[in-house]
Amino acid sequence: MPNTGETAQHRSAGESRWAEAPADARLGESPPAGDDAQQAWRAILTALRTTVQREQFETWFRRSALVRCDDEELVIAVQNSFSRDWMRSYYQAPIEGAARSVLGGPRRVTIEVDPERVLAAAAAEEADTGRAAEGDAVEEAGATRAADAPAGPRRLGTLGADRLVQGSDIGLNPKYTFDNFVVGPCNRFAHAAAMGTAESPGKAYNPLFLHGNVGLGKTHLLQSTCHAMLGTWEDFQILFLSCETFVNHFIGALENGDIQKFRNKYRNVDVLVVDDIHLLANKERTQEEFFHTFNTLYNAGKQIILSSDSPPKDIPTLQERLVSRFKWGLVTEMVAPCYETRMAILKRKSRERGQELPDDVARLLAERIDTNIRELEGATTKLLGYASLSGEPVTPQLAREALDDIFTVRRGEPTMEEILTVVTAHYGVKVTDLQSRKRTNAVAYPRQIAMYLARSITRHSLEEIGGYFGGRDHSTVLYAIDKIKRLCAEDEQCREQVGALLDDLRAPSR
Repeated sequence: MPNTGETAQHRSAGESRWAEAPADARLGESPPAGDDAQQAWRAILTALRTTVQREQFETWFRRSALVRCDDEELVIAVQNSFSRDWMRSYYQAPIEGAARSVLGGPRRVTIEVDPERVLAAAAAEEADTGRAAEGDAVEEAGATRAADAPAGPRRLGTLGADRLVQGSDIGLNPKYTFDNFVVGPCNRFAHAAAMGTAESPGKAYNPLFLHGNVGLGKTHLLQSTCHAMLGTWEDFQILFLSCETFVNHFIGALENGDIQKFRNKYRNVDVLVVDDIHLLANKERTQEEFFHTFNTLYNAGKQIILSSDSPPKDIPTLQERLVSRFKWGLVTEMVAPCYETRMAILKRKSRERGQELPDDVARLLAERIDTNIRELEGATTKLLGYASLSGEPVTPQLAREALDDIFTVRRGEPTMEEILTVVTAHYGVKVTDLQSRKRTNAVAYPRQIAMYLARSITRHSLEEIGGYFGGRDHSTVLYAIDKIKRLCAEDEQCREQVGALLDDLRAPSR
């Protein structure tokens, strides 16, 4: 048994049967259904605890739920696409192994995004846990075991987001508050706009549209705004989700004939927060539905908050009427932090980890890392961890040793010409082929790879990238990027090829 505090007394009889019966005894049984399926899923989770570290299990498997289990397939739901992609990449084999062990035979494992199912399963599990704890309290020994056991799946409410509407697929991080946000010249206006929105939702800036590259603090400001509103306004309902989830919910509503239920859910909240709204590109039916949802909320005086990697006018194929409405409120850009802001962030992040960086070390990192805040935070964590393990004081020399990859002299941002050279050499095509109108797979696939690389490691806009490939429009570029991103998540060979090309383009010059 894994050391998780779970005992036979805390599992149902059905779960114990699935977990403890020999695999050969389960061969030939009918696939589990209903309660038996849930019991089998719990037994699979129990088996996973023996192969997955506790921290990783709590992070990835606590927020998952069973969709279906039959004699061929095990379908699991997770909260968002990031969790899905991560589990596919790193936990597919352990899940298949645990399913084979518990169910007595191999199952094809499919992971889907379904935040509502995950939240409903968490609520049901919490209710079951409460009933079990009440029964255990009769016996002192049972009560002691219950006290020592780790908490079961938690509702979103216990994560500091107690009034987020069910269906929100983004939980609020308790650290993402206005108090913990480092304000500098690069983000002062966006910070003030977010605070103004929190103080007067639906009135000050509606909609509030934040845009900028990854790692610049958009998510922090979105969550800070939600925290502030939940702490100020009573009976406030906030729906906070990614644009991908909105699209998936809409498609599901069309398939199931539940469009009115979908509309009631999205149009009866006080605040709608949608992250990565640029994913509406090329989705005409979804844009139509979002347009009417936007109008309903806006006319009712409800707050709308959106984030994107580009301003409204640069989102490809976005309907002009949506672009116009996104500009009704306030559109503000998040830009890369200046040197002084980077210094303040490094000081703040290191203090949060129990040891403030010396000034000379902070200056060194602030000079070397100038792209985004996540890199600053990652470098701080790595340096302090390295110092703790080595037992050495934090000095500039130790920083150079611990962060060798950062302090290596780089050859600068790859150019489009270098990307084209690397891709054509790898796939054996000509630059003129990539820029031509040829659509054969031998040409189209390398072209899409090159577009994906260009978007990943250069600062070119979608239009500029399209210009390098025969004047293609930005919707074509976006389609290529989405396709390669999806292939990297699903196909190991594609992921390895892209990784090798990125390593080649980013190779340092020493």
